[in-house]
Amino acid sequence: MNTPRLVLVLALLGGPHALHTGPRDPSIDENMVNGDWFSIAQASSEPKLLWKDSHMMFFVRKIHVSLKTIEFHLYRRIQGMCVPIIMMANKTKKKFQYTLKYAGHNVIFLEEVDPSRFLIFCIHNHWHGKETVVVNLLSRTPPASWDIMQTFKNYCKSHGISPANIINLTRTDRCLHA
Repeated sequence: MNTPRLVLVLALLGGPHALHTGPRDPSIDENMVNGDWFSIAQASSEPKLLWKDSHMMFFVRKIHVSLKTIEFHLYRRIQGMCVPIIMMANKTKKKFQYTLKYAGHNVIFLEEVDPSRFLIFCIHNHWHGKETVVVNLLSRTPPASWDIMQTFKNYCKSHGISPANIINLTRTDRCLHA
């Protein structure tokens, strides 16, 4: 069997999760993502998840990694109010992969990381028999530089998300002053 065919077969056997390999830099440690972050951009395979009051529209403020979990301190706009929420995802046996029960079952992948500048999370949400992908770009400082935005756009494109399904959160009310 030739190499391209083998790669295709392995990808199909692994499903969408086979696309996720984690950060390219082998020296990256999950604890490096601890601290304050700003939500910069979001993309989804389902455009309605990018709407202002969507159940998947979050604004991350802080991340805390512990031995078995990753904790997201975030805000969500509910009926016009910025409401603080803490969500705790469980680590899996696979490095940089987490699970979370919220609006169905979510598998979260920490994908691209430059701990002092940015990170990209890819979330596969399974709800009512449908899988949806949501990708989040976080930055240590708002706004993110051009090269970080380009990295995010390229990541989305490589995972089949149209540029039309990417929103720049720096141009919206991000609950920054909540």
